[in-house]
Amino acid sequence: MEGELNVLILEDVPTDAELMKFELAEAGLTFSARRVDTESAFVKELDEFHPHIVLSDYSLPAFDGLSALKIAIEKCPDLPFIFVSGALGEELAIELLKKGATDYVLKDRLTRLAPAVSRALQEAHEREEKKRIEGALHESEARYRTIFENTGTATLIIDDNATIILVNRQFERLSGYSSKELEGKKSWMEFVFADDLAKAKGFKWQRNAKKTSQGYEFRLSSKDQEIRHVFANIAAIPDTPTAVMSLLDITERKKGEEVLKKREWELEMKSRSLEEANTALKVLLRHREEDKLTLEEQILANVKKLVLPHIEDLKHMKLNENQTAHLNIIENHLHEIVSPFLRNLSSSYLNLTPREIQIATLVKEGKTTKEITDLLNISATAVDFHRKNLRLKFGIKNKSTNLRSYLATLDS
Repeated sequence: MEGELNVLILEDVPTDAELMKFELAEAGLTFSARRVDTESAFVKELDEFHPHIVLSDYSLPAFDGLSALKIAIEKCPDLPFIFVSGALGEELAIELLKKGATDYVLKDRLTRLAPAVSRALQEAHEREEKKRIEGALHESEARYRTIFENTGTATLIIDDNATIILVNRQFERLSGYSSKELEGKKSWMEFVFADDLAKAKGFKWQRNAKKTSQGYEFRLSSKDQEIRHVFANIAAIPDTPTAVMSLLDITERKKGEEVLKKREWELEMKSRSLEEANTALKVLLRHREEDKLTLEEQILANVKKLVLPHIEDLKHMKLNENQTAHLNIIENHLHEIVSPFLRNLSSSYLNLTPREIQIATLVKEGKTTKEITDLLNISATAVDFHRKNLRLKFGIKNKSTNLRSYLATLDS
């Protein structure tokens, strides 16, 4: 073995233990040895020294080799155990080997000790390697079996005659047959729907191929004659006359595709109908806009021709200051009826009262509260109340925002 060898020697005679170490050193073995002669010391060194091999006398004053063998087997089942004794009959030696001892060497033939140790270590290493390989193989088989059973698709192993060798639970559910009814008894071709049999026969695979086949769609018929759509892939298993075949059930997807196609057609028909209705609506809206423009032009013309000239006449009459102010308000409102300000004000804030519109107009013109009270013949408290309502309806939450400045922005 590689590295330093830990040798535990169960021997009550120190000189005999030294002879054993001498023989091992002469054979070129690199080792560290510890000698014990009691049960408690032996158990302690098994736990702490972790020996690679035990060399044990058969008979000791306070302990015996057979008891030590039983303890070693219980605590370290794979630990090589060699009896080194001065007197060990052949029958006893055979009995000890049956009970688990690796080998035995007589003290008057210690030249055989080193070869026996090397052989025991080699056998232990081979046993350990075999267990490791078997464990890895078992783990690998368990892993691949788990994958095979839980891959999410119906999976089967087939030979080059299309005979089913192995199936997973998904294929059992898909086919309606149990694994006992399938494995070694049926061909996967038996499940292909009759109308798809011709193209399924062209579904070939080659031994030792490095790539899986291209996906292929066909229908399968189960034991109860249920038809399922599947998407199949097949790949050769290297160095064998077998292949692994996976069948993804796409029946629901196919049904969904049919429903989607139908809905797409219905949507296309509705879209065409909406396009036609939209075209008609655009024509109507265009006519409505034209009518609106005509009406606006008529109103503007009537105001200019029928109203404004009379206002101009009134300006030249002898009016007191209050009458003149009201006349100016009327003239301003008439101008603003056809201006962006009042149009924006009316469309954006239809919930303003007539009085609030009056107040808003005068505030925009820069009138003070006192001037507004004189013009409208209302109290200053009423003016402040309306100004507060205007700020609430316009959503002016910031107290630093000037109401007149905000009203001026409505022109844009």
